[in-house]
Amino acid sequence: MKCPYCDHTDTRVSDSRESKDQTSIKRRRECQNCEKRFSTYEKVLKLDLEVRKSNGQIEEFNIQKIKRSLLKACEKRPITLEQIENVLDGVLKDLKKVKEDHIPTDAIGKFVLKNIKDLDEIAFLKYAIVHNNYSSMNDFMKEIDKIKDFKGITYRRKPQKKCD
Repeated sequence: MKCPYCDHTDTRVSDSRESKDQTSIKRRRECQNCEKRFSTYEKVLKLDLEVRKSNGQIEEFNIQKIKRSLLKACEKRPITLEQIENVLDGVLKDLKKVKEDHIPTDAIGKFVLKNIKDLDEIAFLKYAIVHNNYSSMNDFMKEIDKIKDFKGITYRRKPQKKCD
């Protein structure tokens, strides 16, 4: 590992710790040249997965696409980057359990929704709007009602009056 201070390549690991969910390792390193210390994080960057898009096209799985869509859904919400990383870790954990050769994009979207559901209702809805491609406002309102039911919220929206 190259030292970020002096670019020397002779560094020594002084401490290693796994994250609580065992998906990453934090290492404390010391440069043998300048003796400065720095931390590194190790994490699996690539899973050997392929995605089947809705048009039938197959492409390599890219966690960064999910991260970008989550960042967009969590924009202007009180959500930290660490919380988003935790959601991504949950999605990766779910994806590892899938036994199919090609994972459909809608399955990946459901894993994301499952993992973001308890983090933030608004971010969940923002992601769901894009992922579920609602055809009407009524479909979207049903999704909101499902969330309310799940959370135990008793408020119900008033039925819409029909126009003659």
